[in-house]
Order: sequence, then C-alpha cells, then structure tokens
Amino acid sequence: MNIELGNTTLHVTESNKVSFSRAKNIRLECVHGNIWLTFNDLQGDFLLAKGDQLIIPSNGIALIQGLPAATMKIISPQIAPNNLARLLSSIRNHFLITVSP
Repeated sequence: MNIELGNTTLHVTESNKVSFSRAKNIRLECVHGNIWLTFNDLQGDFLLAKGDQLIIPSNGIALIQGLPAATMKIISPQIAPNNLARLLSSIRNHFLITVSP
C-alpha cells in the first residue's frame, strides 16, 4: 500500500487489515480502539491501545489490524531544525563550490 505520509488517519478492523513495508522510523499512534501489529522480520507482535504510540522498528512487511476495530494515525518523522539547517548548509556549500569559477 502506498500511503501519503504526514498526518494520515486510517481505520482498521479484523477484516480490513493494512499491510505496508519500508516504514522504519514512522510513528504510529492508536487514536481509538486496539491495534495488533506484526512484522515478517521481527520476533513477537505489538499491541497498541488508545493513546499508545510506536516508532516502527523495521523496514519489513508490517500487518496491522484492529481488535475488533481501531483508528490509527501515521506520522512521518520530522527532521530536527539543526539537522535541517546543516543539510541546507551542506547543499548550499556544495552548490557554491561546484559552480564557482
């Protein structure tokens, strides 16, 4: 499933599951109900109740379902301001170095 990250909200049930991969460091928040979450490359499962959050620890295939129904919010990681400033500075410096005569 391709999910546009940001503040995406999804409703999952026992019969309406969600599966995705390559989501390491994405934050899941259980807004309502209970969520069961498992990964194909990790031992054990996760159970989130209303108000619980989890930073996804894997890029493997994830399977999520509600028990029996739940609402979850998917939040992409934020770049810390100092890291963003460093990144922009690095890009600017590289650009100036490669373009300058």
